[in-house]
Amino acid sequence: MTVAKEARRYHAPRRAEQAAATRDAIISAASTLFAERGYAATTMAAIAKEARVTPKSVYAVAEKPQLLLLAVDRAIVGDDEPVPLLDRPEMRALLAARDPRAQARLAARMGAPTLLRLYPLYRAFEQAAATDPALREAWSDYQRRRHTDTRRVIRAVADAGGLRPGLSADRATDTLWALVGWHPVALLVEERGWSQTQLTRWLEDVFVSLLGPAPGNDDR
Repeated sequence: MTVAKEARRYHAPRRAEQAAATRDAIISAASTLFAERGYAATTMAAIAKEARVTPKSVYAVAEKPQLLLLAVDRAIVGDDEPVPLLDRPEMRALLAARDPRAQARLAARMGAPTLLRLYPLYRAFEQAAATDPALREAWSDYQRRRHTDTRRVIRAVADAGGLRPGLSADRATDTLWALVGWHPVALLVEERGWSQTQLTRWLEDVFVSLLGPAPGNDDR
């Protein structure tokens, strides 16, 4: 093996690590600024400054709309691993549980940190979607995906006998999807100063109150 080939083999992993670190810094910087300033007020130059890289490096990772989507995707699952939400251990445990109370606890423990990461980015996302055609369809697609994920949870609850009499899976899905979004979380955290612990308890209460068996009640 020549010296040149040995050098290439030695430097390739290092370059890959540096590229991954740069990408991570850029997405982290974009996440911070989109959350703090919103989409419109966050420039690519500001992201570069926050990440301590050149603007060229930022554009090499993604354009501004795609950076927002990368930030949102990271916030949903908490990392950059290519593992869908429904295949994550926490979600698999929730879907496999057969005790409605255990499902409520698992949903709350998983949902609270996710929502705390996600809600300021979702606010920026929704605002951007109102004015940026590149993000308008993406916003609708993310809401459809969130609805689909919610339906999977509701089906698991129904299979465990956790839906109250008269409450259809469709009605439960629509209600939970509408109630547990970024708007109420923003109010509770920013206006009422709620902690993650309080948010976790609230989510469990919502889950149980909305879905739990309530003999004598119907879905009217």
